[in-house]
Amino acid sequence: MSWAQGCCRDYRVRPARLAGVRLAVGLGTPCVLLIVATMEHVAPGVKLLIAALVVALFGWLVRAFRRCSTTIDRDGIRVRRLTGTRRLAWADVQDIRAAPNPGAAMARNQPLVLAYAHDRAGRRVQLVYVDDDHVDVTREIALMRDAWRELRGPAWAADPEVRRRIERRARREDRGEAAALRGWGAAGALLAAGMVFLVLAD
Repeated sequence: MSWAQGCCRDYRVRPARLAGVRLAVGLGTPCVLLIVATMEHVAPGVKLLIAALVVALFGWLVRAFRRCSTTIDRDGIRVRRLTGTRRLAWADVQDIRAAPNPGAAMARNQPLVLAYAHDRAGRRVQLVYVDDDHVDVTREIALMRDAWRELRGPAWAADPEVRRRIERRARREDRGEAAALRGWGAAGALLAAGMVFLVLAD
């Protein structure tokens, strides 16, 4: 695949996930509107204003989830998020890699692995929907890195200090993931021991 010839990839929310958002909004909107309608000591005009704001907010959320995306093409990486768009030229990228999702242990149906691009200063930009819930992260990062090597230009050079910061952060995350796994394992062992104790106590 030659990225210089205009190839690109576009990562968006899975249809099933978007359907879930629409279902949640479809069920949640009438419930919230019912609560607003039954508010006591609130003027009808204020209720109408609150209802209009709720409908507008929920409609914006559905549109925003559908709009969010990560796009890569010959010019670089574009990430559309709920709050705006971030663009990175290939020459401004210092690295592209995966990292464990710190929120996965605290919420169901969260991806375990997220993908990030690091900008010229080493700051991370999350690549929306490039995660193990939507794609094969290893394969897609390999494709992105191929594009990056081809299109970043002959003058590109790694910044040693930025690279050191990126590597230090990666090591911290690896240690944090290992500690979290040990913590969950210990919690599971304690739960099992407690259940055994309760059974034997009977």
